[in-house]
Amino acid sequence: MTSYRIRYEGPVALALRVATELAEAAGVDLTSSDAPTTLASGSVQLAVTVDGAPDDVLDAVGTVRAWLPDGATIEIATS
Repeated sequence: MTSYRIRYEGPVALALRVATELAEAAGVDLTSSDAPTTLASGSVQLAVTVDGAPDDVLDAVGTVRAWLPDGATIEIATS
């Protein structure tokens, strides 16, 4: 398994849903989360670390990205 750092920026109301979707994704284990940070724009930044096979993690991030509203972002990097 590989560890990945995933960063979400967007509406506060979606931060919990993003974390939950990643934690419940098949083959993905959410291992840690930083406290959400409020940005100057009024949106929030949430960074989490997950473990999983590359395809499983990419699928989970892609699923979340598909329902994010315009202006919200989700990025992935190996940690």
